[in-house]
Amino acid sequence: MSQAFDPIPSPPGIPFVGNIHDIENEVPLRSVHLLAQKYGPIFQLNILGTTMVWCNTHELLDEICDEKRFHKLVAGPLHQIRNGAGDGLFTAMHGEKSWALAHKLLMPAFGPVMIRNMFADMLDIGSQLILKWERHGPNYVINPTDDFTRLAFDTIALCIMNYRFNSFYMEELHPFIRAMSQFLTESGTRSRRPRVVRALMKGTNAQYEADIQTMMDTCNEIVHERKTHPIEKNDLLNIMLNGRDPKTGEGLTEENIKFQIITFLIAGHETTSGLLSFSMYYLLKNPHAYAKVKAEVDSVLGKVPITQEQVSQLPYIVAVMRETLRLTPSATGFTLTPFEDEVIGTKGGKRYQIKKGTAVIASLYDIHRDPAVWGEDVEEYKPERMLDGAFEKLPKNAWKPFGNGARACIGRPFAWNEAIIALACLFQKFDFRMQDPSYTLEIQQSVTIKPKNFRIYAIPRADTPTFHLTPSLINAAWHSGSAPAQVQAEAKSVASTSGEKRLYCYFGGNTGSCESFAQRIASEAPAKGFRAIIDSLDSVVGRIPTDGPVIIITASFEGLPADNAALFVEWLKGLKGKELEGVNYALFGCGNTEWVQTYQAIPKLCDSLLRERGAKALLERGEANAALNEFIDQFDAWEASLWKELTKVYSLTEQKKDVGITVETIAADRPTILRQTDAVLGQVIENRVLTKPGIGIKRHIEFALPAETTYQAGDYLVVIPTNPQDSVHRAIVRFGFLAEQRITLHAPGPTSLPVDVPISINEVLSGYVELAHPATKKNIQTLIDAAAEGLERTPLEELLENYQTAVTDKRLSVLDILERHPNLNVTFGKFLEMLPSMRVRQYSISSSPLWNPEHVTLTVSILEGPALSGQGTFVGVATHFLAQLKPGDKVQLVVRPSSAAFHLPTSPEVPIVMFCAGAGFAPMRGFIQERANQIASGRQVGKALLFVGCRKENEDFLYKEDDLAEWVKIGAVDVRPAFSREPEKSEGCQYVQHRVWHDRDDLREAFKAGCRFYTCGSITLSNAVKETCVKIIKEARSCTDDEADAFFQEKAKERFATDVFG
Repeated sequence: MSQAFDPIPSPPGIPFVGNIHDIENEVPLRSVHLLAQKYGPIFQLNILGTTMVWCNTHELLDEICDEKRFHKLVAGPLHQIRNGAGDGLFTAMHGEKSWALAHKLLMPAFGPVMIRNMFADMLDIGSQLILKWERHGPNYVINPTDDFTRLAFDTIALCIMNYRFNSFYMEELHPFIRAMSQFLTESGTRSRRPRVVRALMKGTNAQYEADIQTMMDTCNEIVHERKTHPIEKNDLLNIMLNGRDPKTGEGLTEENIKFQIITFLIAGHETTSGLLSFSMYYLLKNPHAYAKVKAEVDSVLGKVPITQEQVSQLPYIVAVMRETLRLTPSATGFTLTPFEDEVIGTKGGKRYQIKKGTAVIASLYDIHRDPAVWGEDVEEYKPERMLDGAFEKLPKNAWKPFGNGARACIGRPFAWNEAIIALACLFQKFDFRMQDPSYTLEIQQSVTIKPKNFRIYAIPRADTPTFHLTPSLINAAWHSGSAPAQVQAEAKSVASTSGEKRLYCYFGGNTGSCESFAQRIASEAPAKGFRAIIDSLDSVVGRIPTDGPVIIITASFEGLPADNAALFVEWLKGLKGKELEGVNYALFGCGNTEWVQTYQAIPKLCDSLLRERGAKALLERGEANAALNEFIDQFDAWEASLWKELTKVYSLTEQKKDVGITVETIAADRPTILRQTDAVLGQVIENRVLTKPGIGIKRHIEFALPAETTYQAGDYLVVIPTNPQDSVHRAIVRFGFLAEQRITLHAPGPTSLPVDVPISINEVLSGYVELAHPATKKNIQTLIDAAAEGLERTPLEELLENYQTAVTDKRLSVLDILERHPNLNVTFGKFLEMLPSMRVRQYSISSSPLWNPEHVTLTVSILEGPALSGQGTFVGVATHFLAQLKPGDKVQLVVRPSSAAFHLPTSPEVPIVMFCAGAGFAPMRGFIQERANQIASGRQVGKALLFVGCRKENEDFLYKEDDLAEWVKIGAVDVRPAFSREPEKSEGCQYVQHRVWHDRDDLREAFKAGCRFYTCGSITLSNAVKETCVKIIKEARSCTDDEADAFFQEKAKERFATDVFG
């Protein structure tokens, strides 16, 4: 009796079209990746009647790469590319005679000697890119993907056929590049389109044919030029025109030569430009890798031009490229098919039958994330995993970005050499930073993938080689020296225009506090006689100004720098001498002593390094502790000391004229003005209450995301809120405006307000300032100064004297005080100056993309109650904003990734244990939802334990009767509640930590099984859970408190992730 086959999992299809709607059009990779997460090592889809199988693990890839059993299949998008590339090397059918001949003739052209001979041409085109970036200057926003496309395209054309497209001398891309890009995109799309639909799209088809003709016209021109004006050069074009098979005497046909030219131009530029673009992204996102590349380049190249011999002396750059191609292979897969019916998966105890002729896709994007090969940290960017022999020790077929076997990419040595030269020269010449430090990778896809909306700045480094091109543009001559005067002028932060003293404010923070403090200093600067410049710390990597005081406001995040300060910190750490002599600085650190081990870690480090490298501190480092109510006051006191010191050092005189915000009574881009440039518009789908009446309200809110936005379970949704209309109305009445009245704001320096554009009073007060923020001591002093002597001043002075109890504890805002004192003569401009900018609010996403990749949900607590000030009702700005949303409303939002640790393990079979209370259940819901979807798809998942705290079982046990009940039923989670008001219903346990102790035997079993732990909630909950875990360890190991704590700390580094709020 024959052995049965295991079914290959598949999502349900639709009659006639099958699973066509399971693959999105814009970025098919996103759908394929989600399907792999959902269904596991293998799945199949029916695409318009054709069965296609995706293999997603190294184990299966190793089988299908056996060239005795499987061969390349030209199918899907690749089959459509044959419309333009014919029987070129990339698109030739298996067994097609022209492929064997072309491969035999052209393979030697990519040997080591030939590649070395191309070095000068590669350097020539690279110099054109460097000159372009240098001449544009440090403040020019660069689209690296476009310029790397020009680089790779011009390089392949010059090296293989001595033809110059001169892309860097044109504003628009060469017609061939435009036609090719459109051709590749349409080839990918039409492969997923029913033939009958394709036939009806006459306009699209006409453009498709026109693009093919444009490419062919260029090939005709190239071939005609070479035949008319032959050259004595052993390049690829001469080999194709003149080469003959030594045995048969056969050569390539002219048609095939043109197909090969198109093939090389497509394959030779698409993959390399993607590799370089993704490498730049990952290096800027990973400062440790960025610093190592710079160190290697400086060590090997120094201040002289690169040589071909040095290309092989840059192992870390090679590791960067390998790791980049692991995470983002330009070609995300290749397609094979068996010679005969095959069975795969037997090594893993499965028997999947693959019929002869079935398309089998090696899904490299997921295979390169196989934890069985790469470990559980597969999503982390670690070039080190490719160093010191580790790459060579990888299992066979573990890393396959260039394809398989005889049909692998023939031009790999060419692309490798070109990319190393490009990265080395660029990092020798420039420092880089992202235009938007919070940018997270977005993908655009044609046949290959590239970053989308990725923008950078290139800041010329001092004392580096400068390119000078010869008239023939063949060789690059270098000289060592500083950048040209034009570039030096552009590199200065601000040109001096009127003899004003300059002051530089640089911030590094993720939550907005550091930026807000920096903005306050910048806003005050004009009144002190300074012209202020404000930007992120990453903006001054390699070039801290020396022509004015430098004010640094930064913070630590679990001991690490903020997103917009990471490169700056790595740069500081890499300095060796007294490079910062002449820099005068003052540094203020924000922190929270709840994170006692890393409190002020980055501010302290920066301060120490600045001093060591020769910078002079204008005053001692300041600190603000967010765990205290005096957080703002601590900054106010330091700022006062700062201005006192600056006045003395720079001989300042107070400006008598009013240089603050002025108002001219007469729509702005709010996210840009608030420096949230990555915000997009989401749409509300659902907004419902989860809790019973009479207790604190918690809501479930569902948003539809724009097509290009992606997320993972555990990530954050950042929302830009607006103030409650009641608060806005109060302010409008206080200053005697009409709600519809329009004004124009003017400011002498940088501000987060919409200046120099007409805007309504309502819009300013709704979206740009924090109306409910407690008044600071500085605010109250400003009001005292504006008050008349006597009765008006006395109560204000009492507020200042009893600040903690009268203001902070009661959350008394500037608006509250102004309403109490209607006779206070404070201008609307001065009122705006006293208010902080509107802050974004960050919430844990409570859904999984396996449920719906285009929708996210939030689970939030709504803050509302009597105002402690005694003036009306207090409502949380953001939660009130969210609570008022209705289906169909549009919201400015952005997805931000959480820390790498706060995501599910790569393998769903790893057990998880979750601790949470209240709305802290949000990310846990996303985790459980993901596991539930994997179970529904037939995957094996590890046990999930949920310890959740709430008040009463039938009041605020969130999702108890719907989602949780279903997930418990299918085995996705084991729920262990703790009811604080009904402990008798939770094994006598009142709080989460009590339930953890009660169920400690289950916790020990989960730990032995290799589980991951997650905590989300208040710092009180987090500390209580930790103390209980230490107590369990002490009991199990019969050790001291210190030994148990040390054991916990050691294991927490790898297996315990926290997301603490409040």
